[in-house]
Order: sequence, then structure tokens, then C-alpha cells
Amino acid sequence: MKKINHLPENLKKVFILSLLTFFILLTRGSHLLTSFNLPDATFVLLFAGGILLKEYKWLTYFLILSIGIDFLSPPNGLENSYIFNLGYVGLMISYFVSWFLGRYLSQSSIFSIANYVYIGTFFIMSSYLISTLTFYYFSGLESQVSVTSFLASYYQEFFIVNIIYMTILFISIKFSQSLMARNNTQSYE
Repeated sequence: MKKINHLPENLKKVFILSLLTFFILLTRGSHLLTSFNLPDATFVLLFAGGILLKEYKWLTYFLILSIGIDFLSPPNGLENSYIFNLGYVGLMISYFVSWFLGRYLSQSSIFSIANYVYIGTFFIMSSYLISTLTFYYFSGLESQVSVTSFLASYYQEFFIVNIIYMTILFISIKFSQSLMARNNTQSYE
């Protein structure tokens, strides 16, 4: 007897949208690990959105969601003027880069670990450099340290957190692909 997959494509998109939205809300309130928040995962979640959703309307949705969260919940002791300055444009650009690199990865014929590591490394490095350098140069805040010291002061936390999130994303995608392949082979038996 042939099994029919009752999970339509739109339901999958709703599930992915809900999951990504949930994790943005869970991690976006703080850029650091606190008792209430996990470290910010927005870069990796937008990369995942590019892989899984692809359409630009969803990028727009996540950008508006991120801006809304930043506007409504600035970090303790900071005003919105600290967050919303010309340097914030670089953050948005790095989100675009994250989405586009995710789309690029999803268009490759083989979703291998080698492709993922190659594109993922470029994604993490470019996101860090774009967002951090634009904040340093265009935020309007006077920095007491050089640009190399500024970059060095945040890189370890950024890379460790995002590499962990990228590993979780890869495992999740591979796991869901194996489940889908298993369901497809069972439907033909």
C-alpha cells in the first residue's frame, strides 16, 4: 500500500518560519548569554532562512522582526541611540549577506560538509567584519582603541557562538534530510 505524504509544502514553510521566529525571539534580546537569553543567533538563523526559505519576502520579515526587537528591547543601560546609528546599516548589510550565502549554499547540487564549511566560514567571517567594522567606523561613538584591538576584543565570543550554532544547524538539516529520505523510501514500498 502506498503511503501519501500529507505534509504540504506550505505547512513546512509555516513550521520553518515559526521555528526561526521562535529562536530569534529567544536569542535576540541580548548579545550575550544571560539567565534569560541565549547568545544572539540572528546571523545563523538568517543563514538558515536563506537555505530553507529562499524567498526575499521572508528576509524582509526577519529584518523587520530584528529591528522591532532591537527597538523595543535595548540592552540594559543603553539607549536606542547607541543601537540605531549609521553603524546599524552595516548590521543590516551583514544580515543580507547571511541570507544570500544561505541561498547560494542551498542552490549547490550537493549539501556536503565541505561546501557547508567553506561557505559557512566565509559567512561567519564576512558577517563579523561587516557588522563590527561598520559599527566601529560609523556609529559615531569615540573608541579608545585601534580598529584591530576593537576587532580582536569581540572575535572569540562571536566565532565560538556562531560555530556552535552552525554545527547545530548542519546536524539539524542533515537529520531532517535523512528523515525525509526515509519517509520517501517508505512511501514507495
